[in-house]
Amino acid sequence: MDFELTDIGTLAIIAVILVVVYLVGTYWKHRTLTKYAHWFQEKLGSKGKVKFASHGHAGLRVKCEVKDTGGSLKEIHFALSLGARENLMYYPYSLFIRNSDRLNCWAILHRPIQSSLRIIKQSDKKKVNASENNPALNAVKLSGLEELGYVMYASDRSYALDLISRASIPNRLKTMGVESIEFDKLQSKLHMVAKLNEKSLPELINLMFVLGKSA
Repeated sequence: MDFELTDIGTLAIIAVILVVVYLVGTYWKHRTLTKYAHWFQEKLGSKGKVKFASHGHAGLRVKCEVKDTGGSLKEIHFALSLGARENLMYYPYSLFIRNSDRLNCWAILHRPIQSSLRIIKQSDKKKVNASENNPALNAVKLSGLEELGYVMYASDRSYALDLISRASIPNRLKTMGVESIEFDKLQSKLHMVAKLNEKSLPELINLMFVLGKSA
């Protein structure tokens, strides 16, 4: 006798799939964040006191209080957020967005920053428009950045170009997945947003220290 799938049977199958995806996705994210936590402790432990704050399987916060008080960096904060792999809809969505994992970095500096500065992906229309409408910022043309798909705005053009040159920014941005770099003159704070993956993470962390020293 042919088996006819009932509505209840269909719902049961869907429920099982959702539960399996949730459990596997949650386990994967927990394991990945634990791995990242060990990595930060290993790499930054020699540079300062490292503290962690977990947000369940949603993300991880890392704080490094830099030991070298003679340097420019006082604290560096990292926020790691992973794509919703526990949600079934993440998988068709990931076909269009190749990497939804994000790394946010903030650096608090000992000394004042001489110029506000923003390096932004041209495709980020919201940030580009906000920078265009900011009277304190002016567009700064630099072919090396524009070729990589970035635009730059600064309150001090000469300072911005000198910092970009000293830190070799265009060369560093080629393979890191950086979405934006912002120097806040008023708060003496540096903020960077980038795509998160294991291969580029060491370079991204190194870039934060380079930017902090160059500011």
